[in-house]
Amino acid sequence: MGIDILRGLKADKGMSFKDIFGNFRDRIFSWRRVSSPHERLVRDYDLYLVELHDEMPHLIPQRDAMRAAWHRRDFTAYQQAFESARRNGGIAENGKPHYSLVKEWFLDEFLTLADDEAGPRHEELLQPFEAFYRQHPSPFSASVYADALRVTAFAWRGTAYADRVREDQWEKYETCLEKADSALDRYPNADDFAWRISDYRRTANAGSFESFQDRFEAAWAMDRYNIDLCRSHARMIMPRWLGRDESDLETFARRAAELTKDRFGLGFYALIYQSNTEVGSHELADTLCDPDLVKQGFEDLLARFPAPSLVNCYADMLEWMEDTEALADLLQSRFRVIVPQIWYGDTRGDKIAYAFDTLLDAADVLKQRKIGA
Repeated sequence: MGIDILRGLKADKGMSFKDIFGNFRDRIFSWRRVSSPHERLVRDYDLYLVELHDEMPHLIPQRDAMRAAWHRRDFTAYQQAFESARRNGGIAENGKPHYSLVKEWFLDEFLTLADDEAGPRHEELLQPFEAFYRQHPSPFSASVYADALRVTAFAWRGTAYADRVREDQWEKYETCLEKADSALDRYPNADDFAWRISDYRRTANAGSFESFQDRFEAAWAMDRYNIDLCRSHARMIMPRWLGRDESDLETFARRAAELTKDRFGLGFYALIYQSNTEVGSHELADTLCDPDLVKQGFEDLLARFPAPSLVNCYADMLEWMEDTEALADLLQSRFRVIVPQIWYGDTRGDKIAYAFDTLLDAADVLKQRKIGA
């Protein structure tokens, strides 16, 4: 029953889970007092829920400005904010460049459509992207339009095996990718960061490992500290996609950590591996991942970037590594905020449920420690 309650939660920013459970308990279990494992976990560790884009309060005015710009379909305001953040070079408390956050805030509605809306709804929302590209032609507008077309292409294709994708889906997929390539090729500019990133992304669909790697290196050289770029690259160089074997990912993770250690310590090593924890049939034994380097990487991150989302990433990674002892230590000492978007699941409720299941395992370890003490 506890998880069923969680699936429907619409918590306000900063609201305590204890308050939420109290309200629901009084309303639903008024005839008897019930204390579920989830309620006890919330009570014992004073857990809170914070949405990903609420975790840095001082940035909320900028977030809201970008959301308002999206509702106006004001792509010019987005470009100005993105390029200003690029020039500023700031890195937020979650380790992301400010310009990456600007992009996430502005495009959040487009990028987070539910699966049952994918394809047709993406297609409907393409119009303002195309209008921006037509009315303000530039490498930037071409890259924004091309990226939206690429997202739409994969929304149409879906995640089914190739032989189960309908012919009309393949046609829409291919049409979108062709339009994306056309936009990028019409306004090429290797010095424009947004264009360079978009140009790199297209080689994931039609290119060799070598060409994909070459374009990544050109894009990465423009901002070594873009962790999102490195995490998305890590996904594509897994053996099931463009990677040749597990050493490609390990070599990249170590190199990325070395090139960014002045600001992140071993943090890039940890986050690069964590980016793939939700990939099916992908276990620690399938990789060359060094758990000790992962844990040191997250410790380096949390010493520099205190955002709750990174603590959640740490917990998620420990769960994937099946290191319940370290997970128990994290729950006992530092884990107090659940950020749903970090966890695996098709829906927000599923993600919260997965987080709770993970934390309950850690709580069991702590309970056994007390019994054995």
